[in-house]
Amino acid sequence: MKPQWMLACLLLCLSSLPALHAETDATMKPYEPTAEESPVSKFGWQRYLTIDKFGREITFYLSKRREQGSDPLPLAVAIQGSGSQSVFLEHGEMIASGGPESVMARDFRERARVLVVEKPGVEFLVQPSRPGSSEEGSAEFNREFSLLRWTEAINAAIRAAVKLPGVDGERILALGHSEGGQVACEVAAANPKVTHVAVMAGGGPTQVFDFLQLARQGAMYDPNQTPQQRVDTFLEDWNRVLEDPTATDKFILGHSHLRWSSFTRSSPVEAILETDARVFIAQGTADTNSLPASAEVLYAELLARGRDVTYERVEGGDHAFMTADDTTGKGWFETIGKAMEWFLAGSG
Repeated sequence: MKPQWMLACLLLCLSSLPALHAETDATMKPYEPTAEESPVSKFGWQRYLTIDKFGREITFYLSKRREQGSDPLPLAVAIQGSGSQSVFLEHGEMIASGGPESVMARDFRERARVLVVEKPGVEFLVQPSRPGSSEEGSAEFNREFSLLRWTEAINAAIRAAVKLPGVDGERILALGHSEGGQVACEVAAANPKVTHVAVMAGGGPTQVFDFLQLARQGAMYDPNQTPQQRVDTFLEDWNRVLEDPTATDKFILGHSHLRWSSFTRSSPVEAILETDARVFIAQGTADTNSLPASAEVLYAELLARGRDVTYERVEGGDHAFMTADDTTGKGWFETIGKAMEWFLAGSG
């Protein structure tokens, strides 16, 4: 379950929930935005639809300004972490969003337009019993969820959003948390219009490196086994992925073979080095999901090449940048806020 403080990031009161939307409009064109009413429209978000290069209908949300302004604002794209859950969820009689987009929109709505994309195959408000996992995802979600196709969905939303009034398409941030950190790098590699990338606890080398280290440390598999036995268990799982890399109905560690094989063919380091984007890295030193050593690799590779990189190292911070005595989400709010301030510096 998401912590209470994350649910409180953005609470939207609703009396009833209409259907998601009608069938795809055959007149829609690729990368053209079509506005659509939704339960969140009156609470600071506007839902849009567009078509990507694969012919899929992509749903995205763009934050509304509290006050009407004539000057276009920079575009800040929030990319969620792993799993088949919707961006939004029901919380009692309310709707909440606990991802980075909630902090970005709440605190920076008048300085940036915030965009968040629903993963293809995920219906509005759907929440699996294990958020972060794909095992309860729809068949469509697991067919569609590869690194290439998710990257295209996000870039389709970006290409549509920059055509809307009030959006400055010359200054674009891709900010991703956890899995989203790698995706943010891929989005920038595929879209030279992305000027800034924030990798929030998103690793550096391929995630296989993290798994090997976590297995040795006892954070994965049977803690009563020796480090090498745990590594051998991981290698058995990994060989099953390699034997059937495109399977969408076979899972290890909560995700399909297709997801793992596509995501591990690249890495944040490889992707970001294909770009000219400025980079912000945030990493908690007590994170056991994305290893601090992986963030150090990303930072070192960028430093070695003279890239414009900022590193926010959160001492004692976990995967959400929270220390042991942080019960309110202060680390989460502050770290995302620092990334946004970094992005917006000098933008007026």
